[in-house]
Amino acid sequence: MNFKKIICFLTFVIVAVFTASCGNSEESSSDAYVDYVANTKLDQTVTTSSSFFGADGIAYAKVVRCVDGDTVIFEANGQQFTSRFLGVDTPESTGQIEKWGKTASYFTADKVNNAASIVVQTNGGAAVVDTTGGRYLTYVWYQPEEGADYRLLNLELVQEGLSYGKSATATRYSQQLVLAQAQAMKQKLRIFGNSKDPNYYAGNAIECDIKYIIENQKELASDTVKVKFDCTVVRNDGLYVYAQDLDKETNEVYSILLYKGYNLDTSKLENGNRVSLCGNVSIYDNQVQITNMKDIPLSTALDNIQILEENYEIFTTTITPSELDVTNIALGRRLVKLENFVVGNMYTTQSGDSVGSITIYGTCDGQSVTIRTSVLYFENYEAVTEAYFAGKTISVCGIVELYNGSYQIRVVSINDVTIIE
Repeated sequence: MNFKKIICFLTFVIVAVFTASCGNSEESSSDAYVDYVANTKLDQTVTTSSSFFGADGIAYAKVVRCVDGDTVIFEANGQQFTSRFLGVDTPESTGQIEKWGKTASYFTADKVNNAASIVVQTNGGAAVVDTTGGRYLTYVWYQPEEGADYRLLNLELVQEGLSYGKSATATRYSQQLVLAQAQAMKQKLRIFGNSKDPNYYAGNAIECDIKYIIENQKELASDTVKVKFDCTVVRNDGLYVYAQDLDKETNEVYSILLYKGYNLDTSKLENGNRVSLCGNVSIYDNQVQITNMKDIPLSTALDNIQILEENYEIFTTTITPSELDVTNIALGRRLVKLENFVVGNMYTTQSGDSVGSITIYGTCDGQSVTIRTSVLYFENYEAVTEAYFAGKTISVCGIVELYNGSYQIRVVSINDVTIIE
């Protein structure tokens, strides 16, 4: 935990100890387990006309996207918003991953995605945002099945030992949260004990995500530092694999290059495979990439590339030439689509490792754009030449790459080229 989290946690613990020692505690002297979630009832009436953003401070909601253990994007009263759960602070499951972070995230996603009904509630009055200015502070109630009582997910996360309590005073359900944490601490549940988190990598690599790698690439670039992360393979190009990940809160796609080298079995790095892997961070030609993926075992089979899911969704961003802005570092390596590109001059590389690749200069929306192809082949293994593109207007899917200080688009497969006219 960072310093602010430690202060919040210690404050909560002090209040928890004091409250648990008072005579109004629901725990008996026999230390019997108390289901605070079952005992806590929704204390406010909600109807289809209730307004979360108005004086009611409560409404029915639908899940748009789960972000992590204590953050979900909902839709209520016709408006999408990011919900930051009140009174809790789950370990991180994005950025640099913390123990129990992914487990808490999976727990929250399971509850809200399978709920018969969801209610979002404020601490009183109209909804307010947190200190970031972009997330609304909420209690989240879910109904496991039709006709069942609503359960307070914030409280359940604490009761299950998947979250620290936060801001012990001046919250609507503060007493229940304090008592639930005191009980979870006493039982040494999950984050309050030493049990193994099945969804956490405890090896000598930094578990994180692509966004974290890109934003901290200079600090991570080292032969002695390993990173472990999940990603989706989007394109293969010889010794290179392009991968992406979606930041669930911002809906922004972050991408990275994986350098396979010559001695790595990369049969699992097929397009559409969601994989977990380890490697070194390096910076080549001012762009970050992952190397040495064979050096760290992730399982007893000594296999450091694990397939998490096949046929995973691949995100392709349609862009305009003006968006190929090198100041946007997150655009590097991203899979994009450029439409209505008018082919101009071309040349084919005649020497070196990229013999047969084609550089195409042209315009799109009146602006100059450069497309660079890998060595492309038709299905009959005949090489693609300049004649195929000459005089054409095309649409392409390709990888944004940095070349001589500017972004260009690399096309790695003839299947990513569509002839418009």
